[in-house]
Amino acid sequence: MTPDVPPLCRFAHEAMTTVFEVVVAGQEETYARQASAAVFREIDRLEGLLSRFQPVSDIAQINRLRPGESLRVCLEAFECLQLAAQVHADTGGAFDVTVGPLMNLMRDAKGNWQRVTDAELAAARAVVGMERLVLNPQDFTVTIRPATGADPATNVEVDLGAIGKGYALDKAAELLADWEIPDVLLHSGTSSVLALGHGGDAAGCPADQRGWRLGVAGDWSRQAGFDTVLLSGAALSGSGTEVKGQHVLDPRTGRPASNHLAAWAIAPSAALSDALSTAFMVMTTAEVNAYCRSHVEVAALVVEKRRGLLRMLGDKATATPAFAARAVPPGESNALRLEQNIASDGKTSVG
Repeated sequence: MTPDVPPLCRFAHEAMTTVFEVVVAGQEETYARQASAAVFREIDRLEGLLSRFQPVSDIAQINRLRPGESLRVCLEAFECLQLAAQVHADTGGAFDVTVGPLMNLMRDAKGNWQRVTDAELAAARAVVGMERLVLNPQDFTVTIRPATGADPATNVEVDLGAIGKGYALDKAAELLADWEIPDVLLHSGTSSVLALGHGGDAAGCPADQRGWRLGVAGDWSRQAGFDTVLLSGAALSGSGTEVKGQHVLDPRTGRPASNHLAAWAIAPSAALSDALSTAFMVMTTAEVNAYCRSHVEVAALVVEKRRGLLRMLGDKATATPAFAARAVPPGESNALRLEQNIASDGKTSVG
């Protein structure tokens, strides 16, 4: 690193039950600190709008609506719900922000999966579904449809936990553009990372590789053939079972997802990559590949456990061509870790 190149400036903030971090390259520390403070204020504002745990948030108010009632929500909440509905449709129902009743049923008081009867499962599934949310883009209203095959008066339970943190990163990036900071890395607990511009020498990225080096694949780097990707102008999110165990539910069956041990998604926005990393845990590898072929702006890496006679071969990692194209050759992999003992669901380290 040359003497006139400012070091990376890093600032962290707790929000949305995780730690957000802003990593700025090429700026003086005072200016970077002021910009980061503005970002953290924006994230706090968004948490107040999007968290179901905030009693006055739009999401909490939606969850109190009776079927047939409507609520005009803020632009931010509507954009999250609109994107959630689109991902739900495009993934064949593998992503659903209304699965709360199923999660409540399937988990015991300690958060572990528990056995349920078919009748209990059917009753919970009857009140779940994105189709219960009627979104009107003309006036930003959300109307609740009655549940089919259940008590028609049952409320809906919306939880934006699998999309809200990514959305907050996207809004933070918009704010930093106003501050004219082009080279920045933002992450929400390292499970979702938004990379803009170039990290430069300070981030261990050579001049001929413009972008930021992000560590992926976790314990499956040997199977994937790489452990680092180069990213700029895009987002990367990871989900998996290593840290939290099996915690992703398949909305299509109501049962715990079992197709993948881990999944990473690269997309143009952090909200989209956040949602897709969850959906890719649920979908089969063939479904993930088909999705990426029809959405060329998206790339994926998934890890599946081989079964039957093939289990002796170990876990299998499959990367789409667009994901593999971003891989840094193993001999050049020196992604800088921002936090030494911090790991995401899918172990996405950043640098």
